Amino acid sequence: MSIALILNSGRAEEWKLEINKHLPETRVEIYPDIQNYDEVEFALCWKPEAGYYAHFPNLKVIQSGGAGIDHLFPETIPSHIHTCRIVDHMLKSDMFEHVLTCVMHSMKNFSAYSTEKRKRHWHPLVYKSIGQTCVTVLGLGEIGGDVAERLAQLGFKVNGWSNSPKNIQGVISFTGIAGLSSAVEQTDFIVNVLPLTDATRGILNHEFFSFCPMGTVLLNVGRGAHLVDDDLIEAIDKGQIAGAYLDVFQQEPLPKEHPFWNCSSIFITPHVASRTNIGSSVLQLVDNYRRMAAGQPLLNEVSLKKGY
Repeated sequence: MSIALILNSGRAEEWKLEINKHLPETRVEIYPDIQNYDEVEFALCWKPEAGYYAHFPNLKVIQSGGAGIDHLFPETIPSHIHTCRIVDHMLKSDMFEHVLTCVMHSMKNFSAYSTEKRKRHWHPLVYKSIGQTCVTVLGLGEIGGDVAERLAQLGFKVNGWSNSPKNIQGVISFTGIAGLSSAVEQTDFIVNVLPLTDATRGILNHEFFSFCPMGTVLLNVGRGAHLVDDDLIEAIDKGQIAGAYLDVFQQEPLPKEHPFWNCSSIFITPHVASRTNIGSSVLQLVDNYRRMAAGQPLLNEVSLKKGY
């Protein structure tokens, strides 16, 4: 048996080094430099090319290199191949810190003060406090649920919207299309942490923004395909959305000609809200490899039908 690393991230050597520390007797190879494709039963993947799994006739497990699986072409993966994702405390913690930073940056008017500083203008502004602020989190899975719970612990009013009802302390749970409008109708911030599925693709669109109060702030840390770009620009122009903090995009890197770059109300980060921590995540990969070899249930296996 051997492990193939199919990674479009520039971190393959780092992954290989960490895996070899725990599995020194196992051959770990970086695609396409594979000695024997027939021997590969386990593949670690991040944004592979379409049909990648077809190269490995005995492949049993595809391990995502991150929390999502949408980049793995899940709709085409054969049903006999098990697909798993990373669930790591560092991913959750980093995401919470990023979200909190964006929310506080907006609440306390730091962008406006940066503009005023360039004009040498002393102009105090009204700000909101945590207890006065409502945040709606879209997606209450491992990461979104953690973000919602920790925001509630800080004193924010928190709504959560998900596919099924959730019981998270301090978080009001909403479900279904009808529940979506109710979840956002009195919110100040919307944080999208949804998985990308056929049902959620393009969910941040003109209709959705019409549900939001004037001046709502959007944070998209889910996937770029959740957002209809032109609809966001329109919503900002109308004042429906006061600003947006975007970490993920339809195309990455974001093309230089994209209108987001010219919009002063949009803050861009290059998909860094929550990066996989190889040092901690490698333990899940190693555990799953050993479970596969022993014929045991895998950790964090996902439903290809649901997409999460």
